[in-house]
Formats: sequence, structure tokens, C-alpha cells
Amino acid sequence: MITDDIFLELHRILPRFADEQVFLITDENVAHHCLPRFMEQIADFGTLMLNTLQRHTLVLPAGEGEKNLKTVCQIWDWLQAEGATRRSIVLLLGGGVVTDTGGFAAGCYQRGIAFVNIPTTLLSIVDASDGGKTGIDYGGLKNQIGLFRPAEENIIWLPFLRSLPAEEFLSGWAEMIKHALIASPLEWNRLLGFDLEEYMTRPDEALEEEFRAILMRSMEIKRYVVEMDPEEQDMRRVLNLGHTVGHALESVLIERGEPRPHGYCVLWGMVAELYLSHVALGFPEAVLSQLSRYMKDYYGAPGFTCKEYDKLLERMRHDKKNTDERISFTLLRHIGSPAVGSHVTDDEIREALDYLFSL
Repeated sequence: MITDDIFLELHRILPRFADEQVFLITDENVAHHCLPRFMEQIADFGTLMLNTLQRHTLVLPAGEGEKNLKTVCQIWDWLQAEGATRRSIVLLLGGGVVTDTGGFAAGCYQRGIAFVNIPTTLLSIVDASDGGKTGIDYGGLKNQIGLFRPAEENIIWLPFLRSLPAEEFLSGWAEMIKHALIASPLEWNRLLGFDLEEYMTRPDEALEEEFRAILMRSMEIKRYVVEMDPEEQDMRRVLNLGHTVGHALESVLIERGEPRPHGYCVLWGMVAELYLSHVALGFPEAVLSQLSRYMKDYYGAPGFTCKEYDKLLERMRHDKKNTDERISFTLLRHIGSPAVGSHVTDDEIREALDYLFSL
């Protein structure tokens, strides 16, 4: 829910919980850039509540590398030490690592306690915080352990986005590109027609309104898919466009010690998978070229060579979306017409990687 008043939204939820049973989890970056503004926004709860919440705040290290079982155990230890019970609620203030990891920890603690997502990045607004997925990385693979458990509420306050560096904003924008591609040519053209450079550097009121409208539409696209298939049995797999290749790229980059934002990897993955869509399903080459140019203009190249193809293929084979020994993709016949559970040959995947890495 996009709101102009965080206090109002929390006031609908928190009175059901005793002050001493309200907890907050964030990370070091968010604690510096967003936590002070958050506390200002909820000042009307009063000094007693604010002081209690400050004592019940856990600040985690920042970064994808913290999305692991060690962090989950740290959260559980902290909740237990602070006296959290099944009647507690956790506010998750941060990006996707905080909402994914914190949501998973809350979903398991004492068989599940309530939590509220308050996303502070564009990526967490359009992807991680909405849809009920929680989890951690495991064994060098993305999101291998987790739960489907929706938050009590997702509270979205857009001024937090102004604290983001351009790279983090673009990471979330990539997921919005994905939503447009699976939705319709109208959404695709609307997204590509938005003056992204101007918005990131010199936004005016008209651009803010246009962005808000595009963001709300992107969220509606995902919410529609999730409501049709909340536990990813069929239709929800359309949201995996770009993620089979993207997660493989992301995992290898983390292993190298050169992590890149999730959305960048998804965007690169979409380019490779639209190439596969063109080869296997006749997806329009003109749209593939549009996305390829967009990638070069805003996201740059992923920096891989053919020497790493076997490692990337191995990561794809371990993707949790696979239902048999074959690598499963969500491809597109054309914009707005996804083909989930598509299979291609290893040689075609290598050809798609050749295309991606040549740009």
C-alpha cells in the first residue's frame, strides 16, 4: 500500500499488540539513511512507545551476503533474548535482504509471528516485500530455503526512495521492466517512454506523478499474478522471466566476491532469455534489440567470458524452478504472452550467453 502517512497505516495494526511486543529489524545502511525519518513519521505514538521500539531494534549488517542461516539464527536469538512471544509483531524496515530474511525468521519463530514490511528500496517495493515469499540463500544458490508467508501489511512510503543511489533505483526498475514485458505492449511502451534519466536526476511534480502511476500499475500486475497463484504452482511462474539466467549470474558474481544488484542480474537474464524466446518461439527481434540498447544505456555489461559457461549452466540446473533434470525457463512468444516451463538445449543457452556477453 502506497501511503503518505506511515503513522496512520501502523495505527491500524499496532494497537492490537502490547508496546513491549513490537520489534524492528533493519540494516546498517537503512539505519543511517531511513530509520531517523521513520521514527519522525511515527512520533505520534508517543515517547513511551518510541523508547521501547528503540530498545527493540536489531541492526543487521547490510548486503546480500547476510541473507543466510547465520543471520536468521541471530534474529531468533535476539527475539528470544528480548522476550518475543507468539503475540509479538516485527517491523521489517529495509530492502529485500531485510524483508526476505526477517520475514523468514518471523515466519518460523514459535511457528510464526506477525510481521509488517516497510520497504525502503524500489526493488523491495516491486519484488521482495510483496507476494508472500520469504527466504535465504543456501549452498551458493539464491533463495533455496524459505516460506510462503504474507506480511500483515506492506507499507510503502515513497520519500525513502530519494535516499537510494542510482544503481539501487535501477535494480528495482529492472523488475518493473519484467512486469511490463509479461503484461502488454501498452505497459512496455509506457515504461520505455518514461524519462528515467530526468527522474533520477531532476524530478519535478509531473514526473513524480507519472512515476507513481507506473509504479502502482507495476505492483498491480504482480499482485494479480500472485493472487491467482499464491504458492507458485503454475501462473506465478511468469514472474520468473529473466531469473533463471539472472540468478545464475548473481550466484557466480557473489562467489567471485563481485556482487551486483539483483535487478541488474535479472535485466541481463532477461536479455539472454528474450534471445532464447526469439530463437525458440519467434519473439520479435525488434523488442530484443530495444531491451539490449536499454541494457547498454543504463546497466552495462555483466563481464563474463565463455570460460564460465559450464559454471553458469550448473547453477541453472540447480534452480529451484526446475521440475526435472532439464532447465526450465519462462520465455515470451511476444509481449504479454509468456510461455512458462519452456525448455531449450544447452547449445541454445550458450548461444544466448554469447549474445548477452557480446553486447
